[in-house]
Amino acid sequence: MSAIECYQEYLALKNHFSKPSYDYFKYNGKVRVNAKTFDARKDKLFFQKLAKHPDVHSFLVANLSENEKTWIKELAYSEVAEKIYKDWTKRQQSLSYMFKQDLTKLDPVLKNNFICKEGEHPILLKLYLGKEISLETLCLLLEFSGVKQKWDSKMEYDLVWESLKTKIEKYTPFIKYDKVKIIKIALDYFDE
Repeated sequence: MSAIECYQEYLALKNHFSKPSYDYFKYNGKVRVNAKTFDARKDKLFFQKLAKHPDVHSFLVANLSENEKTWIKELAYSEVAEKIYKDWTKRQQSLSYMFKQDLTKLDPVLKNNFICKEGEHPILLKLYLGKEISLETLCLLLEFSGVKQKWDSKMEYDLVWESLKTKIEKYTPFIKYDKVKIIKIALDYFDE
């Protein structure tokens, strides 16, 4: 990957995770990039360094989904960014195992995990915020249950939910998994 291609990928993913109007998948990761403008950038060296990474796309997804405000300098020479990427890669490679492990922390009655009482977050959300379950598990359960719209109306003015729901919407399409296998794991675990 060239430095300018890396810059384009960085901009597309940064826009995806930080701007509600931009969708990486809808626009196929395309953003306007001017070669002259790129050559004049003072941070071009960071893109040249990052372009040598073996998996630039996944590295950027891992880090920008963690923090959409991350700058290129923080990515190119950071051990923290590499650790985030390695942890993310492990989660992707063992998604069904991790999902199964996360389910053991939930209430065995499926609907109890989604109940949104006045002034309280649902169990599922509390577990994610407490770092007891992964973002992937949260996203998958919300996708399968279709309860997100109810949460949107119940937690309309909840600042925590407002910022997290955007992250969930933006991150979910990047999760690659065997839908049949994940649903079977969930059905086998829950009482209903």
